[in-house]
Amino acid sequence: MSAPQIPSAGNNPDPNPGPNPGTGTSTGTDTTSQGSRWRGYSINPPRHWEQSKKRLCDCANHDQDEWPHDFAELIIAPCAYRCPFCNEFNKAQRTRLMASNLRRHITRTHIEGNPDVYGTLVVAPGWMK
Repeated sequence: MSAPQIPSAGNNPDPNPGPNPGTGTSTGTDTTSQGSRWRGYSINPPRHWEQSKKRLCDCANHDQDEWPHDFAELIIAPCAYRCPFCNEFNKAQRTRLMASNLRRHITRTHIEGNPDVYGTLVVAPGWMK
């Protein structure tokens, strides 16, 4: 019989997360609490970064503001309503139900529309409930 494994906090911003009221368990992997973020998916680290720092939502604990142009996967939180790469998205500044539109905007406008700059960037699909 082996000893129980204790999961590491990894990149979790809160190393001691409380119980998740939805499941009754605490795994430290609740993605909705982390907000929008990026993660590398290649042996190559991101080489190019957006010059202006921009938060994608107004949530106090969602403080990611640096966005890569390449060799990364973007994970867009349900609360996101700003594009990290331009000011053309959501000029009306609606704050609700914009994440799926933002994912589509980044994919079509930036990745497919400008593959020389954003060609190795990927947008993760939305979270399923």
